[in-house]
Amino acid sequence: MPKIVDHNERRQSVIEATWRVIAREGIANATTREIAREANCSSGILAHYFKDKADIMASAMLAAHAEVHVRLDPRLTGVASVRQYMLECLPLDERRRFLAVIEVSFWGQAVGNPRLVEVNANEMDSFRRKLRIRLVEAQEQGELKPEVDVEAVVRELHVLMDGLSIQAALYPHSAPKKEQVAMLDAILDRIRRHPG
Repeated sequence: MPKIVDHNERRQSVIEATWRVIAREGIANATTREIAREANCSSGILAHYFKDKADIMASAMLAAHAEVHVRLDPRLTGVASVRQYMLECLPLDERRRFLAVIEVSFWGQAVGNPRLVEVNANEMDSFRRKLRIRLVEAQEQGELKPEVDVEAVVRELHVLMDGLSIQAALYPHSAPKKEQVAMLDAILDRIRRHPG
């Protein structure tokens, strides 16, 4: 009797194969043929689960983002929640650096592809919205200085994440974990209301 393959499991195995090919060969060499070979399946099976290479790339990036949310502690609120969210998004360890490579590779693939640009824009909007919600919560809890411009802080944290992700992808030994955490904490310390 043939083995029944779970649709989601097969998609996930292709996504993980895509991650490995991108990390090993680079985005330019992440062909559907190479991805299929890495996933141990035929190009025809690949086409059954994904519309085209753009769909594979979009799915690979979305899956990388989904990993962040699995690790979040929903009990944290305010500034602690902002800090935790950012720490999960920054390339602080081998796994998160690997995911940063996937992210940056996706950006290169998205240039000139309106569909991928839209996927990326939606994800960036979602990232900013999640940061904004946490910062507004911190503001409402009285944790932020009264003059703090939430939108400006959202932009600053976004630039910090993107900048460190690019450096992690292109210069693997760029900013060590301690330095990245210090940069984040400097921003949060500047906006946090201190007792007295």
